[in-house]
Amino acid sequence: MDEVDELLARQWHFPDGADAAALTQLWGQAAARGWFGAGDAGDLDGLDRVVALVRATGAAACPLPVMDGFVAVELLTNPPGNSATRELSAAVSTGEVRILVVAGDPTVETVPFAEGGIAASHVLLLPPGGGCAWVRPVEFAVPVPGLAVPAWARLHLGVPEAVFDVDPEPTARALSLLRLGLAARAMAAARRTHDASIAHAKVRKQFGQAIGGFGAVQQRTASREIELAAGELLIADAVRRHQRADPDRILATELAVSHAAVVAPRIQLSAHHTLGAGAYFEGHDGPWLFRRVNADVTLLDACPPPDGTVADILIASADGLPAVDSPAGATAIREEARAFCAAHHTGDRQFHKGDDAGVVAAMAAQKWFGMTWPTADGGSEATLTEQLAVHDEIAYRQLPVANAVAAVSVVGAPLVRYGTAEQKARYLPRIQDGKLTFCLGYSEPEAGSDLASLRTTAVRDGDGWVINGTKAWITNAGTAEYMWLAARTDPDANPPMAGISMFIVPMATAGISTEPYQALSGQTCGTVTFRDVRVDDDARVGAVNSGWQVITETLTGERLLLATELAGISRRQLDELLAAARASAGGVASIDSTGIGPSGIDLTGIDPVGIGLPGSAKRAALSAVAVQVQAVCVLLAEAARKAESTTNPHAARLTAAMAGVLAAETGGQLAEEALRILGPTAALNTPDAPGAGIFEQGLRLSVLAFLGGGTNDVQRGLIARGLGLI
Repeated sequence: MDEVDELLARQWHFPDGADAAALTQLWGQAAARGWFGAGDAGDLDGLDRVVALVRATGAAACPLPVMDGFVAVELLTNPPGNSATRELSAAVSTGEVRILVVAGDPTVETVPFAEGGIAASHVLLLPPGGGCAWVRPVEFAVPVPGLAVPAWARLHLGVPEAVFDVDPEPTARALSLLRLGLAARAMAAARRTHDASIAHAKVRKQFGQAIGGFGAVQQRTASREIELAAGELLIADAVRRHQRADPDRILATELAVSHAAVVAPRIQLSAHHTLGAGAYFEGHDGPWLFRRVNADVTLLDACPPPDGTVADILIASADGLPAVDSPAGATAIREEARAFCAAHHTGDRQFHKGDDAGVVAAMAAQKWFGMTWPTADGGSEATLTEQLAVHDEIAYRQLPVANAVAAVSVVGAPLVRYGTAEQKARYLPRIQDGKLTFCLGYSEPEAGSDLASLRTTAVRDGDGWVINGTKAWITNAGTAEYMWLAARTDPDANPPMAGISMFIVPMATAGISTEPYQALSGQTCGTVTFRDVRVDDDARVGAVNSGWQVITETLTGERLLLATELAGISRRQLDELLAAARASAGGVASIDSTGIGPSGIDLTGIDPVGIGLPGSAKRAALSAVAVQVQAVCVLLAEAARKAESTTNPHAARLTAAMAGVLAAETGGQLAEEALRILGPTAALNTPDAPGAGIFEQGLRLSVLAFLGGGTNDVQRGLIARGLGLI
């Protein structure tokens, strides 16, 4: 893309070289380089290149209608036996015809506003439902001052130069791609402003330090990076589905477009906060990018979604969200896990009741506990993506195996890497059988997310260790057989994390006491106190004072597993919500078309007007949460892909942290919206409530999701530091 960036830099530089004349000249030079010929003969691979060009124009705050050209060439090339359209198609490719595509009535005399219209020579008027399309010349254009620069134009049209029929399917594709182009351009402009704000925050000093070290700046920066990363992945996913002509390509596009419509203006404004006053004046890139983002998002309303909103599409179908692309192995094992879950689903969703021994034993028989471990340690060397596929299905079906699953990642993975032969022989088979119960001994009254500040000590005494201290908020403290314990073994270490060691401690050891209390989720947790607790040295895992390494080297996978569990629960809640919406709409009643939701609950009669009514506020809320759930899924898939690659572990950790934050916040948002959409019945936890209580339980659990593995605020701080803000 160096040649593209060079052309834009030379022909489109604001504020002095970004006017109608510059746009006309750029249009011609871009055509000469083949920018508008990629749609020839249905060149599906060309779409990827076109979107890259669109992103480049967005980053340059340039309204060059690259996607219009692609769509026009595709439409004009397809009518058989129509020489006029083929001649126009060739002229668009060469730049002789500078065309815009406008959704609307072909017989209108004027187009009231058109982006890039001041430089256009023709307009292709496309009826949104398909039918007779016209190509008409622009007789003259009148600038319409406003947000956009160069200004939009009111176009006065001449007599048609070509008339041809377009079927509904290519019309839907055309409208979908036009919307995708606007979204991609807006997100690219927002990305450039965001990147500029990061660079600014590293050097701009206030109150004696770089503003990138301020907590508020770091929190905003991390939030923007999460939204940008998810949005860019959604756009890329939509492009792939269009290239393959997938049945769900229109839905995938609306998910990407709906996400961009919300987050691009928010990202832009947030980045302006960091850039400060200097970015408010026209000589800076900021105002031009601000105009680009908001103009493109506003123009989405002039290009109607071909099948309606995200909620409209989902309610009208019997399907859920598009499945995220996965390697063949992960897809195959997901199908196995789905069948397993269907056969072993107990119907009990009370998380605080613990694991079901029968289900755990059946899962152990599948060899899914420790499946990614080396064969020498009893595993099958499955990929992380395959493991996540299994865990996602387990979470979706809410199988009661959470404790056995957690033992694999929290205890098993570190033992595989750092355990002695004797430790592996003692613990790994029990973990693989799902029989090792543990609690996690990290948090303390004065050390939550800041694990490096923990105070529990382990002091060397002969051939063993004496442990003293207190661990707080420990789930399963009263039932666990072991604690996976982080303790300070060097009180003088600098930095403090260099003085931590890991131990696996039997909870029955003398000197350990537990004070139980109940959490908001219904789970029993406890404060665990160690008073002169003596353990042998073989309880230590890893080298002395290397506990931080033991914890962090397996943290990426652990965070991904936690985020996958949250995502699976969110997908289930969304499907339950969709079942209620379908029943209310009176169309496709539910996933099995009977009026019965995934929980087996009769949903007929729920909210007979609100959620089932197209255009309603409740449908808009449903669209919003569906978009967020899909954003989590694509970000998780990308995090897993990076984690499986050893080329950039820093990028893997960063993406895993972003996926974890988004998964936690989406779960809370979804549960809250479900209660607002469905009303008081969704706040019940009874067998006949919507989702059989999944929504209120999800809402209570969402608080824990913000805290597990480090609070979201802390995670955002780590993400910002990963972007270079210190």
